[in-house]
Amino acid sequence: MNKFFTLVFAAFLGLSSMSVQAQTKLPPRKPVQPRARVAAAAPNAVPSVKDGVMMKEGKVYMTQSGITSPLTQETSLVNGTKITADGTVTMTNGTTATLKEGDYMSLSGRLTTAASKAQQDSLMQAAKDNSKSKSKSKSKKKG
Repeated sequence: MNKFFTLVFAAFLGLSSMSVQAQTKLPPRKPVQPRARVAAAAPNAVPSVKDGVMMKEGKVYMTQSGITSPLTQETSLVNGTKITADGTVTMTNGTTATLKEGDYMSLSGRLTTAASKAQQDSLMQAAKDNSKSKSKSKSKKKG
Protein backbone atom coordinates (compact mmCIF):
# COMPACT_ATOMS: atom_id res chain seq x y z
CA MET A 1 0.00 0.00 0.00
CA ASN A 2 2.95 2.29 0.71
CA LYS A 3 4.23 1.67 -2.83
CA PHE A 4 0.77 2.54 -4.20
CA PHE A 5 0.75 5.98 -2.54
CA THR A 6 4.32 6.61 -3.67
CA LEU A 7 3.36 5.71 -7.26
CA VAL A 8 0.25 7.92 -7.19
CA PHE A 9 2.24 10.80 -5.69
CA ALA A 10 4.95 10.44 -8.38
CA ALA A 11 2.31 10.35 -11.11
CA PHE A 12 0.65 13.45 -9.64
CA LEU A 13 3.94 15.36 -9.58
CA GLY A 14 4.76 14.31 -13.13
CA LEU A 15 1.37 15.36 -14.53
CA SER A 16 1.30 18.65 -12.63
CA SER A 17 4.76 19.60 -13.90
CA MET A 18 3.65 18.91 -17.51
CA SER A 19 0.59 21.11 -17.14
CA VAL A 20 2.66 23.94 -15.69
CA GLN A 21 5.03 23.82 -18.65
CA ALA A 22 2.18 23.86 -21.18
CA GLN A 23 0.63 27.02 -19.79
CA THR A 24 2.98 29.70 -21.04
CA LYS A 25 1.51 33.16 -21.41
CA LEU A 26 1.77 34.73 -24.85
CA PRO A 27 2.84 38.37 -25.08
CA PRO A 28 -0.04 40.80 -25.66
CA ARG A 29 -0.81 41.56 -29.30
CA LYS A 30 0.08 44.95 -30.64
CA PRO A 31 -2.88 46.98 -31.90
CA VAL A 32 -2.99 47.20 -35.69
CA GLN A 33 -4.25 50.20 -37.58
CA PRO A 34 -7.13 49.36 -39.95
CA ARG A 35 -6.38 49.77 -43.63
CA ALA A 36 -7.46 53.00 -45.21
CA ARG A 37 -10.50 52.69 -47.42
CA VAL A 38 -10.48 54.03 -50.94
CA ALA A 39 -13.02 56.78 -51.38
CA ALA A 40 -15.66 56.18 -54.02
CA ALA A 41 -14.84 57.92 -57.26
CA ALA A 42 -17.08 60.56 -58.74
CA PRO A 43 -19.31 59.32 -61.59
CA ASN A 44 -17.37 61.28 -64.26
CA ALA A 45 -13.93 60.56 -62.82
CA VAL A 46 -11.32 58.87 -64.99
CA PRO A 47 -9.65 55.85 -63.38
CA SER A 48 -6.14 56.59 -62.18
CA VAL A 49 -3.45 55.57 -64.65
CA LYS A 50 0.26 56.06 -64.85
CA ASP A 51 1.57 59.37 -66.09
CA GLY A 52 0.85 59.98 -69.75
CA VAL A 53 -1.88 60.86 -72.23
CA MET A 54 -4.91 58.66 -72.82
CA MET A 55 -8.02 58.79 -74.99
CA LYS A 56 -11.04 57.97 -72.83
CA GLU A 57 -14.70 58.38 -73.85
CA GLY A 58 -13.74 60.54 -76.81
CA LYS A 59 -11.69 62.98 -74.73
CA VAL A 60 -7.94 63.26 -74.30
CA TYR A 61 -6.81 63.12 -70.66
CA MET A 62 -3.32 63.89 -69.40
CA THR A 63 -1.98 62.48 -66.13
CA GLN A 64 1.01 64.17 -64.49
CA SER A 65 2.20 63.38 -60.97
CA GLY A 66 -0.94 61.31 -60.40
CA ILE A 67 -3.32 64.17 -61.31
CA THR A 68 -5.55 63.54 -64.31
CA SER A 69 -7.15 66.40 -66.23
CA PRO A 70 -8.63 66.85 -69.71
CA LEU A 71 -6.24 68.20 -72.31
CA THR A 72 -7.43 71.63 -73.48
CA GLN A 73 -4.52 72.87 -75.58
CA GLU A 74 -1.65 71.49 -77.63
CA THR A 75 1.04 69.97 -75.44
CA SER A 76 4.62 68.98 -76.23
CA LEU A 77 6.21 65.93 -74.64
CA VAL A 78 9.84 65.48 -73.60
CA ASN A 79 10.92 64.02 -76.95
CA GLY A 80 9.19 66.78 -79.00
CA THR A 81 5.97 64.89 -79.81
CA LYS A 82 2.96 67.21 -79.90
CA ILE A 83 -0.57 66.23 -78.86
CA THR A 84 -3.66 68.33 -79.51
CA ALA A 85 -6.91 68.36 -77.55
CA ASP A 86 -8.71 66.39 -80.29
CA GLY A 87 -6.20 63.51 -80.06
CA THR A 88 -3.97 64.27 -83.05
CA VAL A 89 -0.38 63.24 -82.35
CA THR A 90 2.51 64.71 -84.36
CA MET A 91 5.68 62.68 -83.87
CA THR A 92 9.17 64.17 -83.96
CA ASN A 93 9.77 62.77 -87.46
CA GLY A 94 6.65 64.59 -88.78
CA THR A 95 4.24 61.65 -88.99
CA THR A 96 0.80 62.14 -87.54
CA ALA A 97 -1.63 59.75 -85.90
CA THR A 98 -4.95 60.07 -84.15
CA LEU A 99 -5.51 58.54 -80.73
CA LYS A 100 -8.35 56.04 -80.63
CA GLU A 101 -10.40 54.96 -77.61
CA GLY A 102 -8.09 53.35 -75.02
CA ASP A 103 -4.82 54.41 -76.69
CA TYR A 104 -2.10 55.55 -74.29
CA MET A 105 1.04 57.62 -74.83
CA SER A 106 3.68 57.93 -72.13
CA LEU A 107 5.18 61.31 -71.33
CA SER A 108 8.38 60.14 -73.01
CA GLY A 109 6.51 59.69 -76.32
CA ARG A 110 5.89 55.93 -76.48
CA LEU A 111 2.50 55.09 -78.00
CA THR A 112 0.59 51.99 -76.86
CA THR A 113 -2.60 51.22 -78.73
CA ALA A 114 -5.65 49.58 -77.17
CA ALA A 115 -5.26 46.64 -79.57
CA SER A 116 -1.66 46.00 -78.50
CA LYS A 117 -2.68 46.21 -74.82
CA ALA A 118 -5.43 43.66 -75.43
CA GLN A 119 -2.95 41.36 -77.19
CA GLN A 120 -0.43 41.68 -74.32
CA ASP A 121 -3.17 40.97 -71.78
CA SER A 122 -4.29 37.87 -73.65
CA LEU A 123 -0.69 36.61 -73.94
CA MET A 124 -0.13 37.20 -70.22
CA GLN A 125 -3.39 35.42 -69.41
CA ALA A 126 -2.44 32.47 -71.62
CA ALA A 127 0.97 32.22 -69.96
CA LYS A 128 -0.68 32.35 -66.54
CA ASP A 129 -3.19 29.64 -67.53
CA ASN A 130 -0.41 27.39 -68.86
CA SER A 131 1.56 27.67 -65.64
CA LYS A 132 -1.49 26.73 -63.56
CA SER A 133 -2.48 23.67 -65.54
CA LYS A 134 0.60 21.49 -65.45
CA SER A 135 -0.54 18.16 -66.77
CA LYS A 136 1.21 14.95 -65.93
CA SER A 137 2.03 12.75 -68.86
CA LYS A 138 1.49 9.06 -68.39
CA SER A 139 4.50 6.92 -69.06
CA LYS A 140 4.05 3.47 -70.51
CA LYS A 141 5.68 0.71 -68.55
CA LYS A 142 7.45 -2.01 -70.43
CA GLY A 143 6.38 -5.32 -69.13
